[in-house]
Amino acid sequence: MKIAVIIGLSLFTAWAAMAIIQLWFEPLTAEVFVKLSVTAGVVEVVVLIVALVIREYCSEKELKSKGYLD
Repeated sequence: MKIAVIIGLSLFTAWAAMAIIQLWFEPLTAEVFVKLSVTAGVVEVVVLIVALVIREYCSEKELKSKGYLD
């Protein structure tokens, strides 16, 4: 989960920096900026979902090994 948090936070920080640079200097066209923003959002959601699935799997595996689940 720590890796997912680091990846998610890094991705969000990079996007925020890109948005501020775009706001002040406009190095990208609006179309490219929107595409990059949507891509960053999709990747962020995928990282979150994968992290939650892995955490749930590990939690369930631990509970089974301790005999709490059948």
